[in-house]
Amino acid sequence: MHWITTFRAKLILTLFPVVAVVTVVALLMAERKFSATYRRLFDEQFEEQVAMLTAAKKKRFEALSTILQNMAAQPKVVEAIQKKDFKDLSQLLRPQLETLAEERLQTEFPGLRQGESNRGPAGRFPPSNDRSGGFKGRDGRFPPGQRPYVDFIDAKGNFMGAPQQRSAAGLGLALEAGDNGDVRRKGGKMPWLGNRKFEDVLTEQEVGYFRVELENRNDGRPTEQVREVFITPLRDPKDQKFVGAFVFGLPLTSVSERVLYEQTKRSDHGEIMSGIWVEDQLVTTTIPQEQREELTALMQEAFKRGDKVQREVTVMIDGMRHQLLYRVLNPGSPFPLAAQVNLYSLAALDAEIGELRRNVGGLAVVALGAGLVVLLLVSRTLSGPVSELAAATRQIEQGNFDVRVPVRRRDELGVLAASFNQMAAGLALQERYRSVLNAVADRTVAQQLIEQSGRLGGELRHVSMLFCDIRGFTAITEGMPPAEVIEMLNEHMTALTDVAYEHGGIVDKFVGDLIMVLFGAPRSTGSDGLQAVQCAQAMLERRRELNQTSKHSLEMGIGIATGSVVAGCMGSDQRLSYTVIGHRVNLASRLCSIALPGEIVMDEETYAEARSIVHAEPMPPMQLKGISEPVQPWRVMRVGEGQNLVRGQVEIGQDEGSA
Repeated sequence: MHWITTFRAKLILTLFPVVAVVTVVALLMAERKFSATYRRLFDEQFEEQVAMLTAAKKKRFEALSTILQNMAAQPKVVEAIQKKDFKDLSQLLRPQLETLAEERLQTEFPGLRQGESNRGPAGRFPPSNDRSGGFKGRDGRFPPGQRPYVDFIDAKGNFMGAPQQRSAAGLGLALEAGDNGDVRRKGGKMPWLGNRKFEDVLTEQEVGYFRVELENRNDGRPTEQVREVFITPLRDPKDQKFVGAFVFGLPLTSVSERVLYEQTKRSDHGEIMSGIWVEDQLVTTTIPQEQREELTALMQEAFKRGDKVQREVTVMIDGMRHQLLYRVLNPGSPFPLAAQVNLYSLAALDAEIGELRRNVGGLAVVALGAGLVVLLLVSRTLSGPVSELAAATRQIEQGNFDVRVPVRRRDELGVLAASFNQMAAGLALQERYRSVLNAVADRTVAQQLIEQSGRLGGELRHVSMLFCDIRGFTAITEGMPPAEVIEMLNEHMTALTDVAYEHGGIVDKFVGDLIMVLFGAPRSTGSDGLQAVQCAQAMLERRRELNQTSKHSLEMGIGIATGSVVAGCMGSDQRLSYTVIGHRVNLASRLCSIALPGEIVMDEETYAEARSIVHAEPMPPMQLKGISEPVQPWRVMRVGEGQNLVRGQVEIGQDEGSA
């Protein structure tokens, strides 16, 4: 895990996500471009088909609407439908409608003749052998699949055609009875009418769509076809009462979808399949039968959700993605909806995207590999100096201010290394200053001097002062070599200094064999007198411990006084010393001088602050040198419950009562 935190690892972990993000973004942009190309091609073909159907619908309506309305206004037609005389209606309208159908089909399919199919792959029809030039053949019949649709509906919405010639479900329209028998629909009442009145639904001429079954004369199996029908209302000329309607329909050609399928099948993008959705069924010549069931379910679900204008969706068919788009051809019509449906496979797109992903992924791997090599080379030139700086920083942290880093370059890292060396030199100098300051002044005082820029102004403070010196020092050191004297004093003063610091004292000065400790300056703890007494007892105990191991056995006397003194840095501009001056300082010194070896003597003010844990006995009032008034000294007998009594050089292990 240590490697993860290194500079080189961080560079690598930074570069790799950047390359990955750039690769993914580039791939997504390329995929979007590919998808947009396919979508644009599909949309153009779809819009072209819808536009063709819309234009054909408009032309038919303009050509047939008025003619059919004029036919519906003939009195004999109205009389016949009122009588429900299907035979008379057929004799009246059939010749007119067949002539109209022949003229319309001849206009829309000028090359089609008897016996020719409208499913030519190129969308054009071969010439006919018929010399008459008409649309019908010599037998007077229409070509297969081109026969016009004619039927009649009474005022209640029931079809009047012959039921034996109609079959299949859907819109419920029927064909005129005739000789061909190749187009079949079922009769009866229109199922979608429900409880509505037919006259409320058909207020004017409407155009609708329905599917029919065409009998295949080759194998006998029927095929489906979509018819565009004109439903024209019939009204009594006298009172305009609604009496029924007659239906006239012509086939919608499937040439365009076959042409589109064949053209796109040879392209690199894949074939576009299409069809017409009518009467909850998909009528198509290009979409395979096994796929129609899935598409039918999808279309039914879409219409149930209310998507009755247009929708686009990606679907899975046979394990492959397909794009489905439909648009309703008769929005707002009271008759069943019909929609143009286009379907194309995204297999080619997915294949290209897959190849693109492989290529981009390969390039990304190569780029990452090359980047890693370059990064390792570059990071080595960066991580080396950084590692040296980090190691040197740890040395500084451990107190080694003599450490230096080599300056090998002139760039930013070289400037940083030089700056580091300058910083280390400055820290080393400061540390020497601090060491010297700590050596000549108490560490607490030294810290405050540093914080206050070398100034501690004079102030009146309530301080407890402790003086401790060695008894018989002159006699002990007489004839002793100087080095041994200094060694003995250093051992003694070091031990007492540690005790003073342990009890919160400030070592003010060393004068020969005497040590002066302050409690309450420059900072007070609130119990300075008590701490001074406890420190004095600890000093005696520490000295007795040293006497067990030291070369020289020493005895001490300690004096403590408490009161107001002047505290501050005193001296000259070149040399200052933090100390205290005043009457109570002299008193502490005089009390130390009268203390016997191993004895602690304190003044009344110190005893008043420490009496909660100190047992002491009063000494006779004394007139001390330099003190104008007699002083009442107190000799410490015991400090703290269960502590040893201290008197002279004798330890008294008794309780307060026995003392």
